[in-house]
Amino acid sequence: MPAAEPAGRRAGRRTGRVAAAALWAVAGLGLGLYWLPLLHLDDADLDRMGGLGLVSVLPRATLLGAALLIVAFAGALWLARPRPALLTAVLLATVVSLHAVPAVLEAQPRFPTAWQHLGFLDYIGRTGHAVPDLDARWSWPGFFAGAAFLARAAGVHDLSEVLRWWPTLLQLLCLAPLMVLLRALRASWRAKWTAVWLFALCGWVGQDYFSPQGFTYLLYLVFVAVLLVWFREPRALPGKRRPGEAEVARATPAQRTALLGLLIALFAASVAAHQLTPFVMLGVVSALVLLRRSNLYGLPLLCGVMVAVWVGFLAEPYWSGHWNELFGGVGGVGGNVSSSVSGRIEGGSSVHKLVLYVRVALAGGVLTLACWGVLRRRAAGFAERSLLVLTFVPFLGFGMQSYGGEMALRVFMFALPGACVLGALAVFPRVGAARAGLGPAAALLAGLALMAGFLVARWGNETFERVRPGEVAAMEYVYAHDKPTVRVLWMSNDTVNNVTPAMPWGARDMERVRYEPTLAPRDPVLVGGLVTALREAGPRSYLMVGRGQSTYLTLDSGYDEHWQERLRRSLDRRAELRRVFGNEDAALYELKRQPRGPVAEPAPGPAGPLVTWTPWSLVGALAAVALMVLLAVREVVRVAVRPSVRRLHWLQGSFWFALPLLIVVVAALVQRFVTMA
Repeated sequence: MPAAEPAGRRAGRRTGRVAAAALWAVAGLGLGLYWLPLLHLDDADLDRMGGLGLVSVLPRATLLGAALLIVAFAGALWLARPRPALLTAVLLATVVSLHAVPAVLEAQPRFPTAWQHLGFLDYIGRTGHAVPDLDARWSWPGFFAGAAFLARAAGVHDLSEVLRWWPTLLQLLCLAPLMVLLRALRASWRAKWTAVWLFALCGWVGQDYFSPQGFTYLLYLVFVAVLLVWFREPRALPGKRRPGEAEVARATPAQRTALLGLLIALFAASVAAHQLTPFVMLGVVSALVLLRRSNLYGLPLLCGVMVAVWVGFLAEPYWSGHWNELFGGVGGVGGNVSSSVSGRIEGGSSVHKLVLYVRVALAGGVLTLACWGVLRRRAAGFAERSLLVLTFVPFLGFGMQSYGGEMALRVFMFALPGACVLGALAVFPRVGAARAGLGPAAALLAGLALMAGFLVARWGNETFERVRPGEVAAMEYVYAHDKPTVRVLWMSNDTVNNVTPAMPWGARDMERVRYEPTLAPRDPVLVGGLVTALREAGPRSYLMVGRGQSTYLTLDSGYDEHWQERLRRSLDRRAELRRVFGNEDAALYELKRQPRGPVAEPAPGPAGPLVTWTPWSLVGALAAVALMVLLAVREVVRVAVRPSVRRLHWLQGSFWFALPLLIVVVAALVQRFVTMA
């Protein structure tokens, strides 16, 4: 007969079950307290949002519910053994609670730029091609082309619900590759679950809206997960400390070949969809190879050729006209950091500045915790390299350009996976520790701080990032009167740098509607400049005054709180103007007497890709295709064929054959950049 279980162990199991049941109850109570009060909010409540955004109108019970979700997860870390069902349920409830609030409460999908991306899908769906002369993003049309194809294949014509739920869905999807990545980590179950939890609590950057950046970020996470789990250097490097990575996951040659194909496909999709993400991927894979944490020695060269060929050939319409914008910031680390951090805090409401300071504090706190994690792992006898690459390679982005003042946000976003894992290791640095110690208490404090910071940092801009029904109605009026073309003038405090309006713009007819920033007068009585701007814009021009953009001017640029109401009264009194559309959220004005002259016809430009072919360019393109095929075959041979003398000779011979092809490609790209910039 089997030996009887010791009484102490039975008592411990009963205590664990009781504690788990109590934590289930706490999580359920927290979820109820969070959501039930929100169901009673309406647009009138959202209109009361102040400088702190959405958190300023959230009920106290909702904030208490958020705290209880943190308590439930930290309590689960205190249990003697993992409870996957409990941890998963609380994690998913936390993600949905943090990200789905606007989707549930707001009448229209949020964030103006997401609406603009609908215009890309509308155009490619109507015409079937990209137009690089119309917008710089058409030089990277992969995301828009793929989304338009899927929408048409599924028979979906109204994508408003996709816009509404895309951020929540994307945040949930990002958890999966991160959990796969943790298979490459030598750590306790508490550290791994805490890493995913911290990642969820730090997702306040706001790039998860319907956009190429959000989509390629998901691809980036899958890319690094596959790279670290299946393609690390199998040999443990000698040293005083054990490597922080676990053993390489086993896979057959056929499986490794398929995974290599997945890596190449992920990188190719990112190259075609976004300007920044491929460079981060390239930096990470190169650093892992240099630090002997990946055995795909030729993959960095293949990826580098792919991104160089796309930029040099297929993105020609962009760099040939924006050379200084693309490369002018290279090496200017100080200026790029300043424009991305301190430059975004200058001016505006003192209350709204708190949102920006909270963002800086959260980013600094997470990175400090990551550095502490490195030190605690060293003290525990482990050396981290892969996680350092994931955390700090993205900071090289500061040496590229300011990215429109957003580089700091993008750097932090790409650093998050590594930083959150290192932060979890700061709390639970050892492997297989039976006792939790003070780790759950530290996780609880960190979770409460991050939750409070998230609500401010993520939703602090909701006052102007929210899209109001009246603004959508105003844009529908524009689209109904945009034949053959029309111009929409909107209010801006800086017509050179501030060229993205806070309104649902560009959702349709992007070749017919032209949007022009117009200097907003500080004194709303002085509207003569706006009348002049309408005259200079020519016939078929509207002046739009929207609540979202007016709120932005108030919070970010220090305009008067009642600026919009006073401005509309001043415009209504002008004899030269006629208000053609108006509601409480937006108004459209036009000149009663239209300026003389013809109305321009739509001129989107030629269909892309637009490549200027010269003999050198043609030779370089052919060499690039041959080089990419050869480099891809070399990596397939490396992962699929067993090591042998014949394999080594083939790899060496193919490298020397690839070298002249590489020289030809580089020479062709240099010639193109020099002659066409």
